[in-house]
Amino acid sequence: MARERQAYLRDAIEALPDRLATVVRGCFFEDRPMRELAEDLGVTESRISQMRAEALRLLRDGLNSQLDPAMLASSGDRPVNATGAVARRKAAYYAQIAARSSYRDRLSMPTAGEAAAASMSG
Repeated sequence: MARERQAYLRDAIEALPDRLATVVRGCFFEDRPMRELAEDLGVTESRISQMRAEALRLLRDGLNSQLDPAMLASSGDRPVNATGAVARRKAAYYAQIAARSSYRDRLSMPTAGEAAAASMSG
């Protein structure tokens, strides 16, 4: 289950729009300050904060769409227009996550702990 979750997270990050993926990688994997990300992307720190929040919502919903679709219905704060542009973009994002790797690939991906142990022993 951990392998599958981590693989879906990797796929969900890769499927994010470029600017949102840059913010997620910068904030959470590279420990870059928001000020630095803001300069690189030509926006304000406040906008970086908004982008990070937007990316986290997309990631949460993207993972739920694959692992627990029932959670999607309870995660929204407002009613969803199932035929609107936002709903279509989200559905396309969820489809991209599902198509990025196969079930076999997700299960064969090492967990973060296994990867760290392998790098320490190798």
